[in-house]
Amino acid sequence: MSQNLLMIEDDARLAKMVMEYLGQSGFVINHAGDAQSGLAALRPTIATPAPDLVILDLMLPDMDGLEVCRRIRAMGGPIAQVPVLMLTAKGDPMDRIIGLELGADDYLPKPFEPRELLARIRAVLRRRVD
Repeated sequence: MSQNLLMIEDDARLAKMVMEYLGQSGFVINHAGDAQSGLAALRPTIATPAPDLVILDLMLPDMDGLEVCRRIRAMGGPIAQVPVLMLTAKGDPMDRIIGLELGADDYLPKPFEPRELLARIRAVLRRRVD
């Protein structure tokens, strides 16, 4: 059974590359280009189940990714428990610390090696107990 990922990322070129790479590894990826549509996509529907993991950019046009992470964790229920992997150009150690303190499960600075992203996603999903 394939696992569903939600990528909240405003860089369409990067999102396309990540979606193609992860798709070849058996993941189903939904993409949201901004925070509002990303938060809306977290709510499961018949057409799209809740994601097994969220890949979250920190610098979004409509809301800071840290705030998005805060809102995910405040949603309650199973959605609040969805793993979040922050993928961002903000590689400063303090940004990483804040992201992890706010509830991110992992943090990968850009630029990144796609194979490392895949390994980190698999590691986070392995640790998840449903």
